Amino acid sequence: MNLTLHVNGDSLTMLAETIDLRADPQDDILLRKLLAHAFPGLRLRRGALTINPGENTLVYSYEHDFLALDKTRFENLLANFAETTQELRNTAQRLRYR
Repeated sequence: MNLTLHVNGDSLTMLAETIDLRADPQDDILLRKLLAHAFPGLRLRRGALTINPGENTLVYSYEHDFLALDKTRFENLLANFAETTQELRNTAQRLRYR
């Protein structure tokens, strides 16, 4: 699993590709299913789903106050982010072929 971390000032942003998207109606349906699955956002743990148009991928992102992190909190955030990313990947694969 590839995770990208960006620190900009006091903001930490974590990004992870969830699934490659194809330009076809089935993936439009998949996106609707994933957004419905994520509603009202509890499964995303206050993160967001976005599309990276340059890579044509669905990306899970999470932002946190960098200055408020200590080692333990960072480890927990990273573990939760990785777990949520994997759950989203599994769900996307399952919903894609339904």
